[in-house]
Amino acid sequence: MAIGNDFNSVKSAAPIAGIVLVARGDERVPAGENDIPAAALLMSRVSSLGAGGCEEVYVALGSRVVRAPQTSSTTLYLPEWFDSLDSCTSAALDFVDEHPRLSGAVLQTLDSPDAGEVAVARVIEAAGDDPAVICRAAFGGRPGQPVYLGADRIRHAIERMGAGLTAIHYLIENRDDVRIVDCTDLGNPVESNL
Repeated sequence: MAIGNDFNSVKSAAPIAGIVLVARGDERVPAGENDIPAAALLMSRVSSLGAGGCEEVYVALGSRVVRAPQTSSTTLYLPEWFDSLDSCTSAALDFVDEHPRLSGAVLQTLDSPDAGEVAVARVIEAAGDDPAVICRAAFGGRPGQPVYLGADRIRHAIERMGAGLTAIHYLIENRDDVRIVDCTDLGNPVESNL
């Protein structure tokens, strides 16, 4: 089902978490000094999530989840940031599940093209406080990011990923349940890695 166009600033009944997933992508290769994520890129993702309607924004650094920096002058210590995307995603899902006051989460990888706060707002609006929903931005018919998962869907994803399914394969396995949110007018980012 495709959803798009303008959005209304409607607050969710419970806070929504925005989570930036930070991973180098291949933890088998030793980290180099050029792998450190750019602060400006991190702040751009954090800002888009916050302005788009996520009341609480966090950064998943490998197996750690920390509150997002409030200003660009904040420094993050990143000892495990190079863990895999699946490690980051699992940590993020576990974090939201352990905080029942959160109604769901909007996920965005650090290195993905950023469609901005409007895309975030659209996927949140499309979710409509449905705890079992998956909403995903799409560009020119191609699925991308951000991705929203309701609280019940997060528990289901944790269970499936615990059984060895990757984050990408979870989305593929459940593609018939995904609400596609058309964001083509916001740009046409390259293929998503989530």
